[in-house]
Order: sequence, then structure tokens, then C-alpha cells
Amino acid sequence: MKLIIRIARQELSLLFHSPVAWLILIVFPVQIGIDFLHYIQMIGRAQRMGHHFTDVTSMIFAGQQEGFYPGVKNTLYFYIPLLTMGLISRETHSGSIKLLLSSPIKVRDIVLGKYVAMMGYGALLLVIICLYGASGSFFIEHIDWKLLASGALGLYLLICAYAAIGLFMSSLTTYQVVAAISTLAVLAGLNFIGGLFQGNDAVRHITYFMSISGRTEQFIFGLISSEDAIYFFLVIGFFLAITGMRLQDQREAKSTWVRTARYLGLIGLCFLTGYISSRPFFTGYVDMTATKTHTLGPQSRELIKTMDKPLKITTYVNILDDNYYLGAPEKKSADERILTPYRRFMPNLQMEYVYYYDFANNKSLYKNYPGESDAAIAKKVADIQDLDYKKVIPPAQIRKMADLGPEENRLVRLLQYGDKKTFLRYYNDIMIYPGEQEFTAALKRIVTPAEIPLVTFLTGNGERSITKAGDAAFRMFVSELTFRGALINQGFNVDTVNLDSAEIPAATSVLVVADPKTALSPAAQAKLDQYLASGRNLFVITEPGSQEVLKPLLVQLDIQPGEMPVQEESRDYAPDFILARVANSAGSIAPKLAAFSADSAVVSMAGAVNLQYGTQHGFHTVPLLQSKNNQALAVAAERKLGGKTQRIIVTGDADFMSTGELARRKPSVWNQAMITELFRWFTYGQFPVNTGAIRSKDVIDSDDQGILTMRIFFFGVIPVSLLVFATALLLYRKRR
Repeated sequence: MKLIIRIARQELSLLFHSPVAWLILIVFPVQIGIDFLHYIQMIGRAQRMGHHFTDVTSMIFAGQQEGFYPGVKNTLYFYIPLLTMGLISRETHSGSIKLLLSSPIKVRDIVLGKYVAMMGYGALLLVIICLYGASGSFFIEHIDWKLLASGALGLYLLICAYAAIGLFMSSLTTYQVVAAISTLAVLAGLNFIGGLFQGNDAVRHITYFMSISGRTEQFIFGLISSEDAIYFFLVIGFFLAITGMRLQDQREAKSTWVRTARYLGLIGLCFLTGYISSRPFFTGYVDMTATKTHTLGPQSRELIKTMDKPLKITTYVNILDDNYYLGAPEKKSADERILTPYRRFMPNLQMEYVYYYDFANNKSLYKNYPGESDAAIAKKVADIQDLDYKKVIPPAQIRKMADLGPEENRLVRLLQYGDKKTFLRYYNDIMIYPGEQEFTAALKRIVTPAEIPLVTFLTGNGERSITKAGDAAFRMFVSELTFRGALINQGFNVDTVNLDSAEIPAATSVLVVADPKTALSPAAQAKLDQYLASGRNLFVITEPGSQEVLKPLLVQLDIQPGEMPVQEESRDYAPDFILARVANSAGSIAPKLAAFSADSAVVSMAGAVNLQYGTQHGFHTVPLLQSKNNQALAVAAERKLGGKTQRIIVTGDADFMSTGELARRKPSVWNQAMITELFRWFTYGQFPVNTGAIRSKDVIDSDDQGILTMRIFFFGVIPVSLLVFATALLLYRKRR
């Protein structure tokens, strides 16, 4: 060990007696800090202008676009080849390598000594990186230190891996420039190889495993996995080993077959170790984020613990769908990595991809090929996307495998647990992919189907439709496939019933009476009264003009709707367009509604009647939504009946749940969030799934003076100090 340290010290001495090492230390903090400080300044100014940011540490240090750590990662492979290019090529060029190899010093000590020197220099780069992290704490209150540590560790492992590669490339040539260029080429190859042959299942796992670019990202985002850590150790160990083997070959004579066998054995051992370490059963994880971003919530983990059979996920990819690219063959490896949080707790998770073609709602594609059949268009798409058309399943065959018609032949995942199946959809929003809330909701359908709540809507009297796409209809929040917040995507079953011809389903969790236009028949009213008396939950939605129809029901709730719509003066909107605020009393039934009230949340109501309520029939009633003059526009009522709590909501407006209001962009309203919490209250907190997300505490408070101080320190004090010291040292050495 002492010999290794002596060689490392000698190598560092030579390194720092050259201008390259000092130049990198001078340029590095300036290059990595320019965008970083500008970004902090931008965020700080936006904060002072009234914008609010959450999870600031992750946004500034781990953001994919402007993040500090990703910027450093993309910079490192330009510097390391300059440092490693002379490690062995300099010895070879000068002839001193012969003296080293003929000395009693072991080849292992030579290789490790030079590599430890690079680790030491890499530690200096790490110190600069950590200084930026520490400086961020002056601007970010409650900064996520563990996230910073995870990212810094990932970057240091990347530096060490690059150094091992550079050391090997330096052993292949006597020219330092050639060594530097070769190292840069290998690093570029390892960064981009992950995108090669991803459409070929036979080799995509190999090329994706060899890719070094994605290995640091998990560290940067705050997730340390044994698979990624072992990958770096394998890369480092492999290149150090073949460097030693190459030097050893110059010291002793071995046959070509023996040398080849040694190299092939090393490669095989590394791939075998890498394969075993990448298996889900042998992979461990540490979530370093303060908010546990990469860890499933308690409700999801408890559900997974009850599973005694493997989950199979089949992704059906229609090549005519406009979201085809998300499931394209070259995206498989990346797509599988998205499910890492689930693989942590379901190591036996199985995944399969099925490619087919069938009619899709892709207007731009059909417009480009007018009059052509689906088969002809699919053939052209396969040629464009470099797909084997023979492996694309035609409509007749795919319909025998799965009924994708109700899913509009869109890109969709099918979850299968034993003999139970359900669909997990992609959505038309900025996230597109289903999150934990949607995934766990779908998982509950097949693991605990008896717990899925049924929401039943009354029909037959002109109620709001849950299937039509009109602005006044309820399709978006109930049954729209592409809308993340729809009841069917949040774990609810949905049904309809006409009381004139059928009974209310016994499994009904919530019965919704949505703005009927005609009076219920005596028989239907009797069934409704019986349902109410049974102590089950009820959602009554009134609207100006329909309050008279619902009076027989509302009388039993001791609720009296107003005769005329509420009017409010407004500069921009009609008098009957109400921006209802969340009442303070709403927090008494659901804590999250208290947060809505504190955030001054408003819910748009396009015409509403006020609701007066009493305390008869044993109900405890509180306002949920109020007008500016404190008139109740929505109320919640509870009572104990038959050993359980009956929950009822009555609203004076139906449009706040309509497609038109949910799609509203101006003004900014909280309609969807409000509806979500109402149904969570109806299901006693079970649905929509509560992921147990931890709210981030870190906030930014930067000013231009602080940014100026950082610029002076990182762009002035550090580079100038290093420049002065390096100049003095090099001049002193030259005079000697």
C-alpha cells in the first residue's frame, strides 16, 4: 500500500507541474457555475415577484433542463481525457516504462498508484462541486442535503470510471494526444451506446447495461441502487484489470491463446456479475430524497404486501396511435426503468410489449394518407419506424387477444394478476404517464376488487350525461379515458340506474342525482327515499330551474334551495358566473379542504342557487363553498345511522363538475381538485388513492447581492488564487 501511495504522490507531483492540471481547476468552477448561478438568480427573482416554488433543491440541482448536476455530468468527459492522456503513454514515449516493468515493483502497484492519483485529482473536482452545493444552502432554506450527497457521489463515481478508462487508453499508445482523443471517443461511445439496437430484444439489454450515461442520473435524482453502484465498480475494475494485464504481457511471455482466454474470462466475469446484479431480486435501493420521491407510499406498499402472485404488465402499442413513440421498441428499456419504484417492491414483475395496428383517432396520420386502408398505412408506418411489419399483429388477431375497442385502440397497459385484468391508461396532459395514484388504483381493481367503490348515477329524468362530450355533460370527470382525474382512472367503478325500471345496485357507495329536469315518478321517489333511509351516501346536484324537482328529497335533508340564481358583480364575467370560495368550515370534514381555503382557492359555478340548511333529521351540516356574501353554494351533511356514518353533499350548481368548467383555463380554478376531495370524503379516504406524498420544505430566498458574492468567489477568488499559485509554482520549478 505504501508503494501505491508513493507512486500516486509522484504522479500527482508530475501532474501539478504541468499547466493542464491547473488550467482545468481554473476553468472547471467557472464553466459549471455560469448557468447554475444564472438559474438561481432567475428563480430568486421570480420568487420575489410572487411566484411560489416547491422542491427547490431538486429543481436547481437535479433538474433535467437547467439542473446543476446534469450540467456537470455533461461537462466531465471533456476534462478527464486531458488528465489521463499521459499516465502511461508518457512513460512509454520516454522509455521509462521499461525501467518500471523490469523493476521489482508489481504491475498491480503501478496501475493502482497511477489510478489513485487520478482519484485524488477527482476529489479536488468533487470539492469544487460540493462548494457549489454548500453555497446553495445560503439561498435554499431546508436544503435537501441527502439529495446533494447522492448526486455528488454519483458524479465522483463517474469521474473514477472515466479515469479508469483514460488510464487504459493511455496504455495503448505512445502519443498523449492520441490517448486523449481515444479516451474521448470511448467515453462518447459509452454515453451513447444505450440508444443503439434498442429495437432488438436480443441485444437491447446488453447495450442498455453498457451505457454509462443513465447510471449517474439515478444518483443525481436521489436514488442510489446497488445495480448502478456495482456497474461503476465493474467498469473501474474491468479497465484497471485489462490495463494491468496489458502491462503484464509486456513483462512476461504468454501465448496468444492464453492471453485471449484471460481477456475473454475477464469480460465474461464482468458481464455475469453485471447481469446478476441487475436482476430485480438482487437489487437494493436507498431513496436519498427528503420527500421520498422514489419510494411508493404506505398505501401502495401495503397493497403489494398482500399480493401472492406475480403481476404481469402487457403494453399494447398501436402503431397508428399518435402516442406510439412512447411504446416504440427503442423506448422499451427506458420505459421499463420508469417502473423502477414498483420493481423495488415487486421484483417478480413481468413486462411484455405487443405491437399491432387498428383504427386510431390519429387525424394527422390519416390526413397524410387519404383514402388508404389501415393495413396500407400501417405498412408505411412500419417502414418509417424501421419495424418488422411481419411482427405487427393485424386487427382480427389482436381483437382475439384483447378487447381494445373500448380503449379506443390507444396506447395502453393491461395489468394481469392471476385471472383478473384491468387497463392502466396514458393521459392527455403534460405528464402523460400514469403516476402512483393511478397505478395503485388500477392495482386495487385486480388485487382487492371487493373494495372498489361504485358510483351510481340516476338516469331517466333528463340528468346530466356521463357519456356525452358536451360542455354541460359530466363525461370528463366520470368516464373520459384520457383524463387523469376521471373517476374510472382513480379507482372507481361507474354505473347508471333508471329507478323506473331497476333497483339501486346493492354495491353502490355513492348515489349521484345530477340535475334532473323532470320530476321523479312516485315509485322512483320511493326507492330514492328508501336508499336515503338506509344510511348510504348521496350526492345531490341542483341547478337553477331544477331545484323544485329535488325538493321532495331535499326536505328530508332539511335543506332549502333558493328561488333565484345568486348574482355577483364582476368586471370580466356575467353576474351569474360565480367564483365560489372554499369555506373555512370545509376543513372540518377534510383537512385538505382547509388547505384549499388557506390558499384562497376558488371554484367556478356558471349559475348557482344558494342553500339554506337546518339541523333536523340528525344531520350535522356545514358549508363547503360560499359566495362573496357568505351564501352557501354547496354543503356537506353527516349523521350516524345504523352504526355507520352517512355522508351527503348538496350543491346549488351542476356546471362546476361539467366538462366545460373542468377545461377552463381562465380564471384559474380548483374545480377538479375540489371534486377529487369530495369523492375522497365519500369513500372515507380510500379513493382516490392517497400516495402519502411528503411536502417539500425547501424554499429559495436569493437576492442579486448574494449571487454577486458567489460570482466573485467562484469566478474570481478561486480561479485567480489558483492561477497565482500555479504561476508561482511553475516559475519556481522552471528556475530550478
